[in-house]
Amino acid sequence: MSRTKVVATYGPACESDRVLVAMMRAGMDVLRLNVSHLEPGNLVAVTRRIRALAGSAGIPLAILADMPGPKIRCTACNPEHFDLRDGQRVDLAPGMALSTPQCIRIPYRRLLDDVAVRHEVAINDGLVLLRVEKVDRKAGALRCVVLRGGPVSSRKGVCFLQSALRITGLTPRDRQGLKAAAEAPADFIALSFVRSGRDIRAARRVLKRAGAPGIPIVAKIEQHEALDNIAGILRETDGVMVARGDMGIEKPLEQVPLLQKDLIRRCNETGRFVITATQMLESMTEHARPTRAEVSDVANAILDGTDAVMLSGETAAGKYPVAAVETMARVALAAEQRIDANERLLRLPPSPRMAPGGVPSLDDALAHAACRLAITAQLDALVCLSFYGSTARRIARYRPACPIYVLSPYEEHSRRLAITWGVEVFAFPEAKPSRAGKTPSPGELIVPAIAVLRRAKRLKSAHRIAILAGVPLDSPGGTNWLRVVEI
Repeated sequence: MSRTKVVATYGPACESDRVLVAMMRAGMDVLRLNVSHLEPGNLVAVTRRIRALAGSAGIPLAILADMPGPKIRCTACNPEHFDLRDGQRVDLAPGMALSTPQCIRIPYRRLLDDVAVRHEVAINDGLVLLRVEKVDRKAGALRCVVLRGGPVSSRKGVCFLQSALRITGLTPRDRQGLKAAAEAPADFIALSFVRSGRDIRAARRVLKRAGAPGIPIVAKIEQHEALDNIAGILRETDGVMVARGDMGIEKPLEQVPLLQKDLIRRCNETGRFVITATQMLESMTEHARPTRAEVSDVANAILDGTDAVMLSGETAAGKYPVAAVETMARVALAAEQRIDANERLLRLPPSPRMAPGGVPSLDDALAHAACRLAITAQLDALVCLSFYGSTARRIARYRPACPIYVLSPYEEHSRRLAITWGVEVFAFPEAKPSRAGKTPSPGELIVPAIAVLRRAKRLKSAHRIAILAGVPLDSPGGTNWLRVVEI
């Protein structure tokens, strides 16, 4: 299987048990549940059904609950569909009245305060582009000219390309979704239209009140405010999704590949996992084979350092959901052959938390040393004895050529490694504390750990491995123990 993780989106095309299991067997690591199309009340039931299905099939699978966020849409239209022409004059006005070809209504009351002359407004995924010519407070409308004509219909998305709208990052629907995700529980939560670290902190407060403070959060980067505040977002989030759909509306299309590369690089440097998303194999929504350009797109994201690649409509509504997963995994496997572990060790700082000129923490330095050892000693595997997965995440950052095996006694933390590049997790109940509360030492677990991996046909005689752990094992973080073992 590929070491780059594959995220697929749940929808009508893959909701049957048969198709879901086939997608898991084809290489799906994470299933994305889009709360924009799934009522929060149904999120718990769907999550539990899919988790039970994965358990019966004996396949590890994580669930990513994707919140809809404060997406602004126009109101219902009268007529239901109409076209705007280049050069046409049209108003944008706040309110809930019907939108018409003369006046498109936006349910945002501060519209006239937050949008200025010469700001541009994109409608319907950028097919329509307007420019504000006048803020007419007497009429209560923005007077606009159509720069790029096209179709408008009810509830189409509206993006304000230069405007900083004063809208909260968490809508009431998001809060309902977060509570449902905590109840399920989901393994990851994606926040849409993140603007700053404040949005992430607000989501964590909701999760804490819901009794699930530890669920990792993925910040979807799709707006110009997020790009302006990326340093603060990276300090707060667990991971990032490069959401190229709205990003391609907010920013000129020719800038999107450069922004993607920069975001991946910054995530690699700061130790945050990164998912590259949107239209990666778009043609497979209708066709059994992708285009050559799409294959190159996936491969280049992997070579740039993405941890995961995502399928959206391809699996949610496409004709070939299983084939799309198979294709993604196959392309990833081929691209991974060109990853240079030595180059990454030289390029990335030894610690994602290290200030320029500073000294890396012991746990980060040990992970770096283990990856260097994997090259110089030609190790066959790096094995992590882990309760929480932090050791494996540090190692995966360097993309070692040898496999990364994690042995963990806790299913919840094991599932959260499903997004981490190159990591394969095995159940390891031997590491659980005894009834008296004593946690085994790493030295005591070497023999049973090797036995687990030999039974799984991952290790054999004459293999040389490095085993890493933190002492004590049940303490989060703190990688401070390494031993090389020849089997």
